[in-house]
Amino acid sequence: MSYVNKKILSSLIATATLGSLAAVPAFAQNNQPAAADSLETVLVTGTRRSDVTALQSSAPIDVISAAALIESGASNLGQALAGLLPSFTFPQNTNGAFAQEVPPGASLRGLASDQVLVLVNGKRRHTGSTVTRQNYGAKGGVPVDISLFPIDAIERVEVLRDGASAQYGSDAIAGVINIILKEADEGGKIGFRIGEYKKGDGLSRKLSGWKGFSLPNDGFVTVSLDAGTSAAANDTNPDSRLPDGHPYKNWRFGVGNVQDQYNVLVNSELPLNDNVQAYGFATWSHKISDAEAAYVLPNDRRNLTEIYPQGYWPYTRYTLNDYAINGGLKVENDAGHFDFFVNYGQNQVDSHYYQILNASWGPETPTDFYTGRRTNEQTNIGLDWVKDFTLPFLQNALTVSSGLAWRDEKYTLDVGEAAAWENRWYPHPSGGFYTPASSGITPNDAGVISRDVIGAYLDLETQLTDAWQAGVAFRFEDYSDFGNTSNGKLTTRYDFTPEFALRASFSTGHRAPSLVQAGFQGSGTQFVEVSPGQFTAVQQRTLRADSDIAAALGGKPLEAETSDNISAGLVWRPLERTSITLDAYQIEVKERVTPSENLSGNDVITALERVGIYNVNSATFFTNLLDTRTRGAELVAKTRLDIAGGQLDINFGYAWNETEITNIRNVGNFSGTRIIGRAAQGVLEDVTPNNKYTLGIAYKIGNWNVNFNNRFYGEYTSRSTAAANDQTFSSQAISDLDIAYRFDSGVRLVVGSSNIFDTRPDKLASTGTGAYGIAKYSTASPEGHQGAFYYSSVSYEF
Repeated sequence: MSYVNKKILSSLIATATLGSLAAVPAFAQNNQPAAADSLETVLVTGTRRSDVTALQSSAPIDVISAAALIESGASNLGQALAGLLPSFTFPQNTNGAFAQEVPPGASLRGLASDQVLVLVNGKRRHTGSTVTRQNYGAKGGVPVDISLFPIDAIERVEVLRDGASAQYGSDAIAGVINIILKEADEGGKIGFRIGEYKKGDGLSRKLSGWKGFSLPNDGFVTVSLDAGTSAAANDTNPDSRLPDGHPYKNWRFGVGNVQDQYNVLVNSELPLNDNVQAYGFATWSHKISDAEAAYVLPNDRRNLTEIYPQGYWPYTRYTLNDYAINGGLKVENDAGHFDFFVNYGQNQVDSHYYQILNASWGPETPTDFYTGRRTNEQTNIGLDWVKDFTLPFLQNALTVSSGLAWRDEKYTLDVGEAAAWENRWYPHPSGGFYTPASSGITPNDAGVISRDVIGAYLDLETQLTDAWQAGVAFRFEDYSDFGNTSNGKLTTRYDFTPEFALRASFSTGHRAPSLVQAGFQGSGTQFVEVSPGQFTAVQQRTLRADSDIAAALGGKPLEAETSDNISAGLVWRPLERTSITLDAYQIEVKERVTPSENLSGNDVITALERVGIYNVNSATFFTNLLDTRTRGAELVAKTRLDIAGGQLDINFGYAWNETEITNIRNVGNFSGTRIIGRAAQGVLEDVTPNNKYTLGIAYKIGNWNVNFNNRFYGEYTSRSTAAANDQTFSSQAISDLDIAYRFDSGVRLVVGSSNIFDTRPDKLASTGTGAYGIAKYSTASPEGHQGAFYYSSVSYEF
């Protein structure tokens, strides 16, 4: 963005801010809409009863309205929820070659991103196809990419903060995120948004909108979409190895360019008669993103100076194609409510290296090559049934629900072209050989892994008395690769007065390792600290846990995680439009699936060479060596006030959690603390802030909406292999401001800023500045480190 455009944008923000100050007494952020709307919404998550709202539930559930998501000013769903929910984490802007390959993982209660189940309209959503390999809280996870959902497509989001494996199956150890789609048979919206970081990069543009169409019998089709681009954003140091004036002195190691991003969503329903409804919804996403890797010096054995006399700066172009289709029939008659559904989802990522070579091929090497494809597929077929029974010994109806489900999962690795992985042993003038530089999928890596899951559940809920409600759920699942599992859940709540209640739950959980964790293998370049502050690039190998070579290093076939989750809390409504909830919990996870350290040393190199893997200095694999205990508490307070002719919503949330490793097992002659060393342990125990609060203040008067949101992240620590190189990062507060005016014609103008005060996390210490002194900030920072982002948008509703 030019200097003139920056001035114009700054003036618009200043003018709108001053005008709003004159009109209203306070700024605002519609964090979670207060009691009058979202808290009175009847829930569809965490219960099969048809008369329960968030404040009446026996478990903590957050309901985030469409208005709250839009008025947060966030560009995607994950960013919006990170600003609105204290228990929700969503690390962003990780650096380097993996930054664009893996979507940020949505996490709850300090657990991993794949210990959260994501539903869309109550149906299971497929995950991504690539495992997170960077050192932050989501490392080792295979998350659902919730950034692919257009915000305009969402009616609300329900977040269940409680173990729910007995209700929904595998992955729901930490909770459930249920994305409820918009149902509109008329009207629509079209809008355009543009924004840029204060420092002058990361320019993004997005076109978005939705349209509702009517179908016979009061049916509907709602189509939503967004499309946009995002330029690269950089916040790194010059390369300490290169002299001033060198063309690669300031090579970038930040967030790469995103282009041709399209997200389309269709939601529909067609009543066939008074008792039968057909429904369907589908999503399609496409994105091309560039992930920049480390610059390679001219005299590096990965370079040929006759091709790149000044070295080279490679990047990987990832092409994402993600789609899902869901269809079903709902039948309601005297026998109950029936829901039969079928869905299929696929996440596919192709990768292609550019500005690179394979030096081991000599001068005939190509300078770009296809490195392979990763595909994750999931098919679900299910039948749910719900019916209320009136029994003589119960004061109120007993809600009985049960169902059958079948799930098929398949993960495929397709080989890249030979130049991406083959070593042809081209001699180096000083002795030895040149080495390959890339990490393509090899013929040994390629393959298919699959599983089938059959499940059945029974759920009973009732209001035992006017004041006491209780529920019990039981679920059985049989895995073709992990055997069977049974899980249960007990819930209860007692309302001492209409204003005050206590609630509690106990549940067991289960999560089978994802097929990506079980089936992924490949090579890559990692940076190893050879001495304090000195890093070197090494070839790293990710091994399948059940492979012979992993076994030689202490690996073994993966087992499923199991968990015990206990939660207790209170609900207090001191005033009609004021609510306070406080919940404490403990989650114990046995056989937790985690990646090992990058194991290195002569014995590792020897073991790799024994099976024909050369020029690889370290290896990693997934293990079940750890047990963990996570304890925490969450406070949420909301109120709505009528002030100066307008409406003021104030929402405060605080979350504290702490994870402790309770057991590390040895494998044969290998110590568990070598396989899972102090750095890998720190990813679980220390790298996620223990404390987070959110404060939202939203003021609406006339056609003005002014939203102010603040969130605070406490300290966190990034551990090294040696305690002397650990670094504890200070707390950070981030504030957003969003100011909107809606004309009577339906045109809405918005100006705002994410991180308006331009705060940054601590810089890396001198002993941990990363490879070649490039990186300024840790990848563990909870919301990235790019600073203030300014944006403006215009939309038209009709």
